[in-house]
Amino acid sequence: MWGKVKDLVEGKVAAKVVDEIWTYLFKNIKAFCKCVFTCFVYTSLGLYVLFSVGDRGEKAFKEILQYAPEGGRWVSDDYNVYFSLRNHTVVKFVNPNECLHSSLRDRLVRFKRATKTVSRSLEIIKYSLAIVLWERKLIPEFVGQ
Repeated sequence: MWGKVKDLVEGKVAAKVVDEIWTYLFKNIKAFCKCVFTCFVYTSLGLYVLFSVGDRGEKAFKEILQYAPEGGRWVSDDYNVYFSLRNHTVVKFVNPNECLHSSLRDRLVRFKRATKTVSRSLEIIKYSLAIVLWERKLIPEFVGQ
């Protein structure tokens, strides 16, 4: 299916593939689970990735919606936050995202599933993601605030 998505592009957005990965944030002697939403956007210009970090819920996902282009089909797993999307397809495995998440777990300890390593701030998580995505040419440029 993923190979066919690129063939469907005709000058506009063909697909937006979204999934989430867990990480841990350490604040005030407690570790909190945080969710990183990743969205692969396939367009006639190529592929780029949007991401958002926050609690596993609609608020963090709405940041993806704010920057996602109009048109195209949404593809995701069956997490309930995605059910309100128009033109939505549910698949069991969200392959492009799972590949990125596996790579993040291999390259950055903060994204491993069972680890004692945690991030100290949301900014560190965001910058770590941005550096990896920029290095893989999945975002156009690295912009710091």
